[in-house]
Amino acid sequence: MDAAQMHFDAGDLASVSSRELATEIGISHTLVNYHFGSRDGLIAAAIALRAAPHDVIALSRDGHGRIDVNRLAHGILAVWEHPEHGARLAGFARRLASGSGSSETISDYIQNSVFEPLVDDFGGAQARRMAIVIVGFLFGRYVLALPMFAKLSRDDAGNLLLSMLH
Repeated sequence: MDAAQMHFDAGDLASVSSRELATEIGISHTLVNYHFGSRDGLIAAAIALRAAPHDVIALSRDGHGRIDVNRLAHGILAVWEHPEHGARLAGFARRLASGSGSSETISDYIQNSVFEPLVDDFGGAQARRMAIVIVGFLFGRYVLALPMFAKLSRDDAGNLLLSMLH
């Protein structure tokens, strides 16, 4: 994770393979796959340590610098299902929705750090659809805890989110 975070800070995590990371720290790449399931699992775990929306976007980029929808969906889940970050994010979202937070500042941040990168990679119409899906999914599953979303296993929730983002 330290090596993944170092590459994240350098801005090149999306282009580094799990084999390269393992070699860099002197372990077998099979250990990376054993502990994280795959390179995308490692990226999702690195995202969960960051918890900021712009970090989720940055870590979702592939080796060509484009947002990978699979990484994006799994990164969102990793952050919102993280034992520490998830409850904090849900509470923060509830405060914003109730009008007792600085929603204008957050709105500007989300517009510039999340929506604009989606527009750059997918175009305005698709980015709007993706934003609606993400916000609706997050509010349904984590903020409102609607049973139709909240009762889904993490895998089922990830598959649902991923299917809706395509």
